[in-house]
Amino acid sequence: YEVLHEVATQGAFANIVLPKALRQARREGHFSDRDAAFTSELVHGTLRAIGRLDWVIARHVDRPLADLDPRVLVLARMGAHQLLDMRVPDHAAVSATVDVAREHLTDGPVRFVNAVLRSITREEDAEREAALAAIEDEDEALGVRYSHPAWMVRAFREALEAHGYSTDELEDLLAADNEVPTVTLVARPVLMSVDELADGAEDILDTRVALGAVSPRAVLLESGDPARLPSIRDGRSGAQDEGSQLAAMIAAQAPVNGGEDARWLDLCAGPGGKAALLAARAAQKGAQLLANEVSPHRADLVRSALRAVPPDTAHVRCGDGRDLGRDEPGRYDRVLVDAPCTGLGSLRRRPEARWRRQPGDVTVLAELQRELLTSALRAVRRGGVVTYVTCSPHALEPSLVVRDVTRLLRREGLNTEILHAGDLATRLAPQPPAGAEREMLQLWPHLDGTDAMFCALLRRTS
Repeated sequence: YEVLHEVATQGAFANIVLPKALRQARREGHFSDRDAAFTSELVHGTLRAIGRLDWVIARHVDRPLADLDPRVLVLARMGAHQLLDMRVPDHAAVSATVDVAREHLTDGPVRFVNAVLRSITREEDAEREAALAAIEDEDEALGVRYSHPAWMVRAFREALEAHGYSTDELEDLLAADNEVPTVTLVARPVLMSVDELADGAEDILDTRVALGAVSPRAVLLESGDPARLPSIRDGRSGAQDEGSQLAAMIAAQAPVNGGEDARWLDLCAGPGGKAALLAARAAQKGAQLLANEVSPHRADLVRSALRAVPPDTAHVRCGDGRDLGRDEPGRYDRVLVDAPCTGLGSLRRRPEARWRRQPGDVTVLAELQRELLTSALRAVRRGGVVTYVTCSPHALEPSLVVRDVTRLLRREGLNTEILHAGDLATRLAPQPPAGAEREMLQLWPHLDGTDAMFCALLRRTS
């Protein structure tokens, strides 16, 4: 309840506040691994399902949900998620939620929470399903069923079309957003091997592991807290989605023409996962990485992520990446632009994001992406490669930004060629990703089991 209330009322992120809360509970000695797993599902599951839960709750409340005390709404969502989606007996879900309500609310709101949850238990599944089927707007109905804002449903439909996929896959994509993501680790090159990471996870966490299908550096955990691993604590490994790992390796392996391959730039490096993988590859090749990040706090996170990398390999700069193309034109051999985006491709791991983003965010972020990609193409030398990455398949963010920027720069005499990211991904990945036949690579949660990472390779030719 405390975590969900902080996320709902203070703009906190569950992936930051929940681990802290779990560690505190463990230190106090009254939380088992089973308790932690239950709590994680209750928090993340409730956040993923807010749209559908609010639709259900509204059917049992005689006022707009916006008029409810936020504490009451958080408790109603918690209870409804247990009733509808978890293997918790109805009486236990209601009783436990009301017990929490008594600790935080006065008698009237406690009775209200109790009444709403008991009313939900009395409604038959068939009655709810009939009400859902009666919603006339298809995107709104899918939004309720799969708990996405209707505008996101439309955005995913358009994204599938823009990338050449059938919109028949839309429901599979929406459903994949609601699946619990596998905890995925990366063994950073030079610093440790994949086998070392896998063996250590099995021994220390007492769990089964699997190797990645999309990233050759990935180890997937069945269970356990990766923070217990020494290699996580000292920076030789990290928690990182397979799609993110593959994007960083593509950036490190893309073929440059002529000249050296010694000066690398990560233009938007925070929080540092891709920068750490790039720096490890740079150490293998005798190159140096400049990791640039505009936010001082996130720059500190990058420094932490790089703590195990040889100190002469990587340097962190705190500054605006849009300035580097002007200040250091043609200096770098390869540049990674992991651009700020709507994050529609990582909703599995950041469930609260789907309720915070607005349609207008896309236009604002797309303009920032154009400016950053423009800066990167000016900062890379002739024959050098820019890898442009977003964690969003939105039709207005990835490929359209690439085509807009390259067309505008061509008018200035700065020409580029698009390399085939799909071919390079096929050579790097243990199994070819879906859509690897396309020159601009788009990964999908429902097809690849990764975040929906987009990756384009642009080599400067003049």
